[in-house]
Amino acid sequence: MEDLNRKLYPLRFIENNIDMPWGQICYQIADLGFVDSMISEGWFGGNTLSELMGTYLERVVGDDSFEYYGLQFPLMVKVIKATACQPLQINVGDKIAEERYDSFGKTALWYIKEASDDASLYLGLKQDVEAGEFYQRCKDGTIREILNVVHPKAGDCFLIKPGTVFAAGPGLTIVEISECSELSFNLEMELEEAFDLIDFHHYSPASDCVDPLATVATLGHVRGGTADKVGGGVREADVEQGVNTVGRTMAECDEFKVTMLQLENPVHIFSDQPGGFAIYHCIYGEAFIQAPNESGGFENWFVKAGKSILVPSEVNDYILFAAEEGTRVLEAIVPKRSLPDSYYGDSPADENPDPHIRNWN
Repeated sequence: MEDLNRKLYPLRFIENNIDMPWGQICYQIADLGFVDSMISEGWFGGNTLSELMGTYLERVVGDDSFEYYGLQFPLMVKVIKATACQPLQINVGDKIAEERYDSFGKTALWYIKEASDDASLYLGLKQDVEAGEFYQRCKDGTIREILNVVHPKAGDCFLIKPGTVFAAGPGLTIVEISECSELSFNLEMELEEAFDLIDFHHYSPASDCVDPLATVATLGHVRGGTADKVGGGVREADVEQGVNTVGRTMAECDEFKVTMLQLENPVHIFSDQPGGFAIYHCIYGEAFIQAPNESGGFENWFVKAGKSILVPSEVNDYILFAAEEGTRVLEAIVPKRSLPDSYYGDSPADENPDPHIRNWN
């Protein structure tokens, strides 16, 4: 793999399945050390994601991501299948993760791929709670009585920020797009270590994870007694304008932006120069990416429903097509993040958006 003249191409990976007491985790794209996704085909086939990063650096993720995140690939995609209730858990924020554990923190998007009629999801607290009461309830087994219970449907989407207590119940298949970290604590086994990380306030969804152009029809009715759902539905403005290929923001935060693309028309993504990478996870149907190859022609890379593909930064001009009617994909990108200013101790405002342009053809 040391031939630096080889052109990068859209990359598919061998899945890594891990059985859990409550179900299964399928890692599709991950650079975690204990899970290091292996490229499945082409010149780079047989090499891992971390090996690719170690050799090709910013050509994989782009200059901005490489400057901020270094050699570790910044995003992870996995599919969670819950056949029993998960233990309650909590994710760690970036600052504490770096200070205490020399790791990324974890903000995660959960897209509900499948949900049984009686499926449930614990997500934060349904009321403000004193720390002492929370601790005692964890010890005596009554903690779930004060948690917010959501009954999700297929297509629902949730942004889980650090500090939020959460767990998936049985009957759920979840696509998780997150920071490339598994720094989470099990509150049933690691309560002492995790206790000061918990948000004891009533759960409410973060405003920055909702499409700013969303209408009431987009959000649908509220499930579970709280405003706990983001995304879902077709935006009214798109219907009125007759747009067939819809790009709809599912979540946007410092760590990532995830967009649902309904591929009734092709999407041309291009830039004058390499910018950032993109990950596509096919929710329904089948998609393919048409991009230039080393011989000067074009090649198609397919991604079936339930699978993911990584388009490196170096591939800066490509078209995303639907191979089947009704195809929908999740697109995940990493916004530019600036390193903290050493003098002011803060991050300057970002005036340079993602350089890749997305045209609906």
